[in-house]
Amino acid sequence: MDSDKINEEIIEKRKQFSKIQNKIRSEANIKDCFHPTKEECVLPIKSAHSLQRQGSLRFLEKDVDGNRYLYIHTEREHNFKHDFFDLKKTGRKVATTFDGFCSFHDTEIFKSIENEPEITDINNDEHLFLHSYRSFAIAAHRKFEEAKYYQSEDPEIKSLLSNMFNPLQLAESKLGVRAALNDFIEPKKRMDKWLLNSEYSHLEYLVFEYPYTCPVGCAAYITPHQLPNGKSIQMSPLDEFQSSVFTTVLPFSNRTVIIIAAFPDDPIGCDLLDQINAIPYELKQQKFLSFFLFEGAENVVVSPHFIEKLSIKKRKEYCHLINFIQDNRTPFLKYNEKKFPFNYFDPSNAIK
Repeated sequence: MDSDKINEEIIEKRKQFSKIQNKIRSEANIKDCFHPTKEECVLPIKSAHSLQRQGSLRFLEKDVDGNRYLYIHTEREHNFKHDFFDLKKTGRKVATTFDGFCSFHDTEIFKSIENEPEITDINNDEHLFLHSYRSFAIAAHRKFEEAKYYQSEDPEIKSLLSNMFNPLQLAESKLGVRAALNDFIEPKKRMDKWLLNSEYSHLEYLVFEYPYTCPVGCAAYITPHQLPNGKSIQMSPLDEFQSSVFTTVLPFSNRTVIIIAAFPDDPIGCDLLDQINAIPYELKQQKFLSFFLFEGAENVVVSPHFIEKLSIKKRKEYCHLINFIQDNRTPFLKYNEKKFPFNYFDPSNAIK
């Protein structure tokens, strides 16, 4: 099918999706504490931020006449002036939130990285683990909500799904979600055990720190499909098991921390970390990291300082790439260092 035709259809379907987005969120919403020790829970379940509201989100937002906002890849609206499916301005109060921890555990688990928003130490395994755990938590929570959404009996949602997918595509999407849920079971058991025993050093960590504020934040559990050497991996979402890596990007006032973590007995994840670490030039490394976030993570927050300096042509290209990645009918995006046009981590894109 012609790529322009696919993009037109994606835009139209996304318009339909946006019209009932609030209803979908209400129908699919799950309020449940991710912590394994449920008897400790203290209600209510909080609308927790996967990225700190007073930390990274504050540094990403832009203030225009007292109106503060940022952009998230999952928050979209139609741009009628230029006729494309654009990013939607979103306030940090609701950005990257999920109903995934009770009031006790949200405070207790993360206090060592939350009480001082810029305290994160790249040499402290506790800090690295807790950020990875929270990235894992929001990814799991959203996948369970997606499964609930696909199982909905609400007539309006069922009608939307039938309009967005043919019967085969819908069946494959449901199978893909169920397969993805299975991929969370064993990793959660291990992460919970290490959390409860304060064992923070079992994961393999790859950490970068740039001495400037990059215009992007992320908390995700990414299933990679491309390696830096150009090899395609895990190309079928229905495979028995898909390897994923914990991915967190934290912009602060004068630095940016990137944490990528894998289980030590995961050959795919560890190979990915080794290959990223071995990329010989910083610019090439930055380009691959940008692609890795763009292609693999839903929960990506981008500063208006980055998006709004793009030309309309480039902004359309940015949004069309998101459309391509989010559509189940399209193949996985292949990495081409020379052709992938965006680099979040280039110093020229730093937030001043």
